[in-house]
Amino acid sequence: MPAAPPVSFLVSRFPNPSETFIQAQAEGLMERGSQVDIWALAPGDASVLSGLKARWGTQLNVHYVRLPKTLAGRLSVAPGALAAPGALKALNTARFGEDASSLRLLIASSRWPRRAPERRVWLAHYGRWGRFACALRDLGLIKGPIATVFHGKDMSAYLKKQPTAYRTLFKQGELFLPISDHWRQKLVSLGAPPERTVVHRMGVDTARFKETPRTLQPGEQVRFIGVGRMVEKKGFDDAIAAFAKIHADANATLTLIGDGELKAQLQAQAAALGIGNLVRFTGLLLHHEVETALRQAHIFVLPSKTAASGDMEGIPVALMEAMAQGMPVLATRHSGTPELVEHNVSGLICDEGDRTTLAANMAALAAAPQRWPAMGAAGAARVRAEFDLKTWNDRLFERLAGLAVTSAAPRANTAA
Repeated sequence: MPAAPPVSFLVSRFPNPSETFIQAQAEGLMERGSQVDIWALAPGDASVLSGLKARWGTQLNVHYVRLPKTLAGRLSVAPGALAAPGALKALNTARFGEDASSLRLLIASSRWPRRAPERRVWLAHYGRWGRFACALRDLGLIKGPIATVFHGKDMSAYLKKQPTAYRTLFKQGELFLPISDHWRQKLVSLGAPPERTVVHRMGVDTARFKETPRTLQPGEQVRFIGVGRMVEKKGFDDAIAAFAKIHADANATLTLIGDGELKAQLQAQAAALGIGNLVRFTGLLLHHEVETALRQAHIFVLPSKTAASGDMEGIPVALMEAMAQGMPVLATRHSGTPELVEHNVSGLICDEGDRTTLAANMAALAAAPQRWPAMGAAGAARVRAEFDLKTWNDRLFERLAGLAVTSAAPRANTAA
């Protein structure tokens, strides 16, 4: 195993319950010997952070450089930030674009520790923060090679508004890690260097999940379940509409786990369709509670789709966790999902937004419990083979260690 490099993460919030993959990567690197620093622009769950610090001690350091979320908030503190060294450079919109015009770079640079930066490998999650890390390095506030992980929204809705947002990042960043082949192809089409653009999956800890074949007892209701934020791209409105068409013949129930801006609207939709008593909304649950709910269900449903804003999924971790437990799944041809779910093998797939076919798929699986064990086994085998967290953390460690060795100095910074 190569020497363990010190690694700094740059993220928007930490710990974030909707981004547990960041915590999983950080712990994976520490397990392999790396000193890990987290640099976050907003604090997250204090109880989770307390547990992490208790477990890892001085091997983990978390720093907060708080940025106001709104432009009005940033304008209110900008006058004080102008007194910091390098303030004028941080306002150079020709060089730093939206990072400068939004005042984020100005405020971050004024609040960044004024000490000689230690050379480390930097791992930024989401494209915009990879670009931000390059700007911080340009200002002399950080030092070392920068790797950027690309997920979903940063490859869809964000680029819809700013199609050339990553032009500078492609010139200055050392390594680009899209989570799917689908996003790798898009990054390369946008100008990312193919030789430095490598798929890196967000895996799950398969050892934590017990594969349990799904069976249906005589007279038992078919239990559909979905897990995710109650936002447009998850497609839960399509799941509810499709379920309304088949629940009577299927003798089925639907449980939806999660919270979000559309929860009340989805509850109203179920009530209006006359199935309010059959669709259960649990709200947020703890991770072990989600696992318990999954073990008690038969079929997982997540009909992801492109939101009106352009927001798209990467490859949903919830799908991986359901499949790791041996559940057949219902999904859509959306983003990288077909790289995980094989139609007619581990589940059934339809086009995104196609409620008619989704309903037909729900009915078909509900009526064929004899297919569930084989589908569940195929899905679990695929997750173990291609989405195992330990395997991907090994690869991440090796890639970052290699980056530390081969990048003896930061790449030359090129103006946008």
